[in-house]
Amino acid sequence: MSEQLTLTIQLRLEPGCMGPNGKQYIEAFCTQQNQQAWQNSFAVLHVIPRYDKTLPEWEYFLKSKRLNDSQVEAVLTVFNQERQGLEETIEHQIADAVDAFMRDKY
Repeated sequence: MSEQLTLTIQLRLEPGCMGPNGKQYIEAFCTQQNQQAWQNSFAVLHVIPRYDKTLPEWEYFLKSKRLNDSQVEAVLTVFNQERQGLEETIEHQIADAVDAFMRDKY
């Protein structure tokens, strides 16, 4: 995958999605997800904890430059992707991964 054409999708994940003790697990979960990086032919996913709710849940980067909403839409159009559908797919995959990760924690 060419660095020039690779879209990086950064997802800030709230510890609360991992249950009442999520704060103690969120860092390890994000590390695990980034080692097993979700990716496809045009994008990689980077998952980080969302401790500050003033920061956006989703951010998109191209060549390390943060994209604004209209730039995101333009880039996704090039790859025949719709933002809402892409984010929903990622959210479902992350939810499944959280369930698997937390299965032996409680």
